[in-house]
Amino acid sequence: AGGALYKASSTPAQAAAPEPFSPKEFLDFDFVSSYDESHDTKVLRFALPTGDAKCNFPCASCILVKYADADGKDVIRPYTPISRVDQTGYFELMVKKYKNAKMGTHLHNMKKGDKIQVKGPIVKIPIKANQYRNIGMICGGSGITPMYQVARTVLNTPKNYTEISMIYANTRKEDVLLGNELNTLMMEHPQFSPYFVLSKPPNNWMGGIGHVNREMVKSFIPGPDRAGDSIVLVCGPPGFMTALSGDKDFKSYPPTQGELTGMLKDLGYPSKMVFKF
Repeated sequence: AGGALYKASSTPAQAAAPEPFSPKEFLDFDFVSSYDESHDTKVLRFALPTGDAKCNFPCASCILVKYADADGKDVIRPYTPISRVDQTGYFELMVKKYKNAKMGTHLHNMKKGDKIQVKGPIVKIPIKANQYRNIGMICGGSGITPMYQVARTVLNTPKNYTEISMIYANTRKEDVLLGNELNTLMMEHPQFSPYFVLSKPPNNWMGGIGHVNREMVKSFIPGPDRAGDSIVLVCGPPGFMTALSGDKDFKSYPPTQGELTGMLKDLGYPSKMVFKF
């Protein structure tokens, strides 16, 4: 009696696709396509092992990308994917090519069928919707990538009330990365307020001019008195980091946060409120 309670379903549940990434070893992924995001930056798409495989990237996380150079030496760099954290079938990286940069040059020269090796994901700092009342973001250049991952994930979470304010600095208008995507987020989510800053703006520029300064931070970023319910995220090239928050401490691996210095220290921010990507 009662056997009907344990009767097997006539349509067995489909087995979940295996995790496509490994945090312990490098795995191969096929290059699919790319497009130019700016004059020196490309977005590259790589296929997951199966069409129904999901990225399952934690927010906020990065991956390590590896290839062997002409001398057989491994070149390894971290990148934050710009595809959705739950993207199915593929993932995308936005790669800026700096002068004499081995990895950037290699990735920009990839052709269909080429492979890269990837290990991860590596959680940088766990962030989810409604964890903070306000997230302040200060970024420069390709430092937009972790900010975009966090902003899109948080803002697209149902019933999110976290507000996100961003200062995004570049040299010229054509250097702005993910501009269309950021504008879409702004139009779809009233909780998102980006402020674009250019050091060499065009004549009709309506945003910030020059470099990120104290008045901009005080106007757009949650203040140090909000340490109990807010956080400030910083990411950008070394000079940018030095001016804003001090760079990370690269003496150890993985790097540690290092001492908080620069503009944010001068404005009274406690180190516990600031995270450096």
